[in-house]
Amino acid sequence: MKYKLKNGKNIVIRKPSIDDAEAIINLISAADSETPFLARNPGEFSVTEEQEKIFIKNILSDNDTDWFVAEYDGKIIGQCSVGLAGKNERYRHRAEATFVVLKDFWGLGIGGKLMQQCINWCKNKNVLQIELRVISNNERAIKMYVSFGFKTVGTIPNAMRYTDGTFANEQLMVLNL
Repeated sequence: MKYKLKNGKNIVIRKPSIDDAEAIINLISAADSETPFLARNPGEFSVTEEQEKIFIKNILSDNDTDWFVAEYDGKIIGQCSVGLAGKNERYRHRAEATFVVLKDFWGLGIGGKLMQQCINWCKNKNVLQIELRVISNNERAIKMYVSFGFKTVGTIPNAMRYTDGTFANEQLMVLNL
């Protein structure tokens, strides 16, 4: 789907293809280096292009998960994934979502477009609750999640430990559909 952003430019939100493997590896590697809000330290994402192609193929063939990339001027600059919280029937009303957008593209509304794709997927799957985790001082992301109706339902203190010895809390946020 094509959307107009706050800066007047267009973005395409689509499912990734096998041909996107290198671009997705570059996206994750770059994002890990530019923000402390992700789960990995720079350099910890070490996936070969062949491994990424297999991962893309597996995700796209899994009915319980979906994945979207954000393409801006022909370059993948963001992604989100959404999937059922578990295979057992008692968990199939819940989904978990994750998001990554390169820092140069924050504030343009890309995260919101990706979120809408996740919400649409959840509604089509009869999901009643979307869950996500966010670092407590990631104010920009939290503001966006709240704008969609997410509420914080808990905090995990010291959820992440950085290489300098400091910690970050993590919030669990939930949206009831």
